[in-house]
Amino acid sequence: LVGREQEVELLVAALARAREEREPQLVTLVGVPGIGKSRLLGELFAAIDKGNVLTTWRQGRSLSYGEGVSYWALGEMVKAQAGILETDAPDEAGRKLGEAVGRSLPDEAEARWVGSHLRPLAGLVGDDVSGDRRGEAFAAWRRFFEALAEQRPLVLVFEDLHWADDGLLDFIDHLVDWLTDVPVLVVASARPELLARRPAWGGGKANATTVSLSPLSDEETARLVHALLEQSVLPAEVQSALLERAGGNPLYAEEFVRMVAERGHDRTELPESVQGIIAARLDDLPPEDKGLLQDAAVVGKVFWSGALAAIGARERFAVEERLHALERRELVRRERRSSVAGESEYAFRHVLVRDVAYSAIPRAARAERHRAAAEWIESLGRPEDHADLLAHHYLSALELARAAGVDPGEFAGPAATALQRAGDRAFALNAFHSAARFYGEALELGVDERERPRVLFRLGAALHLASDERRIEILEEARDALVAAGDPESAAEASLLLAEAWWYRGERDRSREHLAQAQELLGERGASPAAIRVLAAVGLYRMLADETDEAIATARQALTLADELGSDESRPLALNVLGTARANSGDLGGIADLERSIEIAVAANDPEAARAYINLGSQLYWQGELSRGADMWRKGKEVADRLGNASVGRFISGVAIWFDHDVGNWDDALHAADVFVAECETGSPHYLEGDVQGLRARILFARDEVDEALAAAARAVELGRKAKDPQVLRPALETQLRINLRLGRMAEARTVSRELVSLGGFVFELALTADSLGIRDEVHAVIAELPETRWTRAARAIVEGQLEEAADLIEAMGGHSYQADVRLQAAKALVAQGRRGEADAQLAKALAFFRSVRATRYIREAESLLAATA
Repeated sequence: LVGREQEVELLVAALARAREEREPQLVTLVGVPGIGKSRLLGELFAAIDKGNVLTTWRQGRSLSYGEGVSYWALGEMVKAQAGILETDAPDEAGRKLGEAVGRSLPDEAEARWVGSHLRPLAGLVGDDVSGDRRGEAFAAWRRFFEALAEQRPLVLVFEDLHWADDGLLDFIDHLVDWLTDVPVLVVASARPELLARRPAWGGGKANATTVSLSPLSDEETARLVHALLEQSVLPAEVQSALLERAGGNPLYAEEFVRMVAERGHDRTELPESVQGIIAARLDDLPPEDKGLLQDAAVVGKVFWSGALAAIGARERFAVEERLHALERRELVRRERRSSVAGESEYAFRHVLVRDVAYSAIPRAARAERHRAAAEWIESLGRPEDHADLLAHHYLSALELARAAGVDPGEFAGPAATALQRAGDRAFALNAFHSAARFYGEALELGVDERERPRVLFRLGAALHLASDERRIEILEEARDALVAAGDPESAAEASLLLAEAWWYRGERDRSREHLAQAQELLGERGASPAAIRVLAAVGLYRMLADETDEAIATARQALTLADELGSDESRPLALNVLGTARANSGDLGGIADLERSIEIAVAANDPEAARAYINLGSQLYWQGELSRGADMWRKGKEVADRLGNASVGRFISGVAIWFDHDVGNWDDALHAADVFVAECETGSPHYLEGDVQGLRARILFARDEVDEALAAAARAVELGRKAKDPQVLRPALETQLRINLRLGRMAEARTVSRELVSLGGFVFELALTADSLGIRDEVHAVIAELPETRWTRAARAIVEGQLEEAADLIEAMGGHSYQADVRLQAAKALVAQGRRGEADAQLAKALAFFRSVRATRYIREAESLLAATA
């Protein structure tokens, strides 16, 4: 090793830091091909091997297949940890994986959850299209590696990260961010292209280091060559040309030395590049050795003796002999363990050797070799796990045949089948853009007519989950094809996805049409997982649309089917819908449904638990149990974070801002609101932005920042109208009503109040303004439609002029912001009645609160009233 001592020390020190501080470390080695990345990984392995600390080492590589095979390196690590061979049958692979997870995670429920998300990495793919669970998968994968590191220090090596898919890059980023209190070293090797794709890779992390490997100096290159040649001097003209052409690339120097060893000084020329010197070495090989190496290059950087025997119709013993000779020439190396039972596994010494060998194959001869490689891979079994490899080889064969003017028909069928399976694997790994690409290519090639409806449906589902606008057209085509094929359950699932798509577009009427269609397609069919899934989801959208009776009926239908099937798969969602809808209608039995939903979901590590916590917290809040409701939200946030459900976690963060406002933590509320809005404005829009903007407007207005408050209030209304959702529009209009009234804009206030009355639902601000706007009867009618709670009792008391009673009731609930508003209004009414002593008592309490939150506008208003009573 020459010129890389500092880099080795850095790697060893990073591992020591991970062990001592029990904190993850990320080191990324970046450099051009041949610069020494693999050698540094070897030095780190050797240092660990010589040490006295037992350490788990797992290594995986990314494949150079166009847009990247989803999470391939991660799959290699998981399979290695579980001892899964490429030749293992699915049942055997599943058994090994389950045992490996069980050894690391003693809690059975947690082990089942983690194992269910690891299965797709091992090629054990299901048929679920229920939704985007990438965040949950990340959390489960992280928990697996965390459990391994709890047993002993863990080193994860990701090779060729420049070829990785975006999902793998995101996961590594997530892993290093979220792991805590475990000794983990993550090492990645990549070409500079990685930093072109991700300029901020590792940036901003105290535990991340990126090492750009610079070329060796002329002195270091000369030392390396002399050490490898075991002689101190080269002819001057040879050394000068060598140093110029090597350009500090150690692989060039090493390949030069190997060429000298094979040719001698007299016949050694100096090609311009490292690829040229490798090509010169390969040209010196006997034809049978060069052909064998070219066949190996078709298989990939890693290959097996059986594959070469099959591709070249060779005897197995002859292959082993020739590979042994190539190993002596340091072109390939034999791996200590093979991932294929009964086969010797080899790897090219460097990927550039593989690239040069492949480029030397005549194009006309490549198609047949790719076909033979694919057929050998198929012989291993578990086609779902090898789908990406098969797709690569069959598509390569097909494209090469086309380019050569040969009929590619014999490759189209196998290629389409492989692409379908590759799509299924990508879908199971939540790589929806990749899945859509695979399914689309399969349909273009022409799939079996019996398979076409299924592939169309999965393409539509992938496009839907990737938020691709082509989804509606494809899902409609898929639904019709599934109906024609006699598969109404899958057609109902397609209709459900169409309903979701139109819902997100704000087209509620069209969404309802598809929800109704989904239910019609199911008809009176018996229980099945798909039927339960569809009915539970239909109930959810009925509930969100305030169609309470329909939501309750649909959720109960889903639960009846779940009982018939004895399945808990969609039961938490159905109970969540049922409980929320019942509670919304005033039936407090819905609280028990929500608690049961949480109980089942938590036991199964189902992310529905977090959503049920949201709804339970909201119902308790609505019943006047503010602190208990907020406690449910906190628990929901913990579940969402643990299960990697970032979207639900963010939703809870948005809801919790209102709690801080309501109980009087205005500084915390405003800071959290500013952060939330900033995230929305920098590329992460959210359903709750309007809610949060409205809250910002309230606090800013109270603090006399009128212009900013008006802008925030206008934005809240704009977002509420865009969402076409009363739950979003109602609070935005309440804020606008409050501001208009206090600024004396009576005409605008009356317009807003009329819209709020027409929307219905609980609007506290209407109760406060009913008297001044002369709309007591209208507000009474709105309140009469609401379930009886402490909030509605307080609102009714306000409208009826019992302001002190309302304020006391709200204060008992913990709603300090609102009790201060009501007390200020009560003081105004008492002054008007000449009851100044009682007015002062109400003003004292209101002022104490307003001063605590620096509500300068309301302080001024209260103090002027106090002066008037003096």
